[in-house]
Amino acid sequence: MYYFPYFRGRQYDLQALKAVAQQHLLPANIIPIIEPVRDIAALPKTIAAFVAHDQPLVVIANSTVSDYALTQQKLHDWSAWQDNPALIIGHVLTPTLVEADVTPQPEHQTLLVARQYDDLVAAKQAGLLNAPTHLLVPPEARIRRLLDRPTIQLFDHAWLPEHPRTYADLPDGLFSDDWATDLLTPYVGYSDYGIGGGHYSEHGYPARAVTIHLTYFKGSQLRIHRFVSDDHTDFKHPKEKFFQAVAKLADWLPKQAASVQTAAQQLADYHTTQHFPGLGVVKRLSIMHHLQVMAAYFKQNYPHSD
Repeated sequence: MYYFPYFRGRQYDLQALKAVAQQHLLPANIIPIIEPVRDIAALPKTIAAFVAHDQPLVVIANSTVSDYALTQQKLHDWSAWQDNPALIIGHVLTPTLVEADVTPQPEHQTLLVARQYDDLVAAKQAGLLNAPTHLLVPPEARIRRLLDRPTIQLFDHAWLPEHPRTYADLPDGLFSDDWATDLLTPYVGYSDYGIGGGHYSEHGYPARAVTIHLTYFKGSQLRIHRFVSDDHTDFKHPKEKFFQAVAKLADWLPKQAASVQTAAQQLADYHTTQHFPGLGVVKRLSIMHHLQVMAAYFKQNYPHSD
């Protein structure tokens, strides 16, 4: 069983991944995917950390959600690692890619992300679908009927409320039950966009409430708990809103299992110290927590021979 958590290469995503790589926490069957979106120093530094600790990582070579791929002269190039066996080169399947007939080198693992049925049909006709080591596809019946090879399910489990609703309307709920149903499906692994969701915005967007998202397992069910500030009338005072949210986290965390006592404890400590680290740090620690929770679950339930 594989898990491919999918990240866009924002600063806080990369910081979280680099920290997890340096702690050498991930088993070999949890393989993060980075789709670069910005030409920043954190990208090659994160890749270097995974390579240095011999941990597998996927980097998408043809980013499709920003203008990163259009930047000809990269200030922070990562190509020096592309031949390293720990690095898996990924591509997003597009009509342009099908026309280019990108054939991977057989000595390296590769990954193909297919988001559209029509692109998959064209790629199959071109004979491209059996080449990649890993193929990520949406969980659609017509796609399952089209393919005759093992695949990874790619699905966005995150919920994004629309105004005037907030995360306070659903403080706790199911995030994913992929792991509970794996024996009933044809998939050999799963991929999702984590707590951040698949939606990408180049500049982000302001939120009326500060929300801290923490995943945790209840049996084989992955759930998510949301700690939401009481104040959500405007876009002001993020510091005060953070303390409202983290106070709820600090009350909830000691009642949870030991597997949840991860980077979340660092967040809870901010309630004790009354220190506001900035929302970027909150996101980094929340991502680290999710990866630590998944690593503990996989090591117990899906041990992998490294």
